[in-house]
Amino acid sequence: MSNKYHVGCGISNIYAGILNKSGDKWVEKTECTDEAINTVRDYMTFDLLGSLENPQQKTGAYIWKLKNGQTVELRISIKDEVKINE
Repeated sequence: MSNKYHVGCGISNIYAGILNKSGDKWVEKTECTDEAINTVRDYMTFDLLGSLENPQQKTGAYIWKLKNGQTVELRISIKDEVKINE
């Protein structure tokens, strides 16, 4: 493994930075959880729904199969109105 830019996660955050040559320790990292989640949200909206301003679909998902046979689904949905508890 080379010293290329990498994105990974720890127990409570997502990080971006550079790993050592063996790829098992961070040499340099920056916490980027909010930015990463917002970027994934926007990417999924474009890729699965068509656009941010005028989506052609209301919902879409990526689905991965786990080694144990179960699946993980990462879903995005556009809602016309949602009540948010504050």
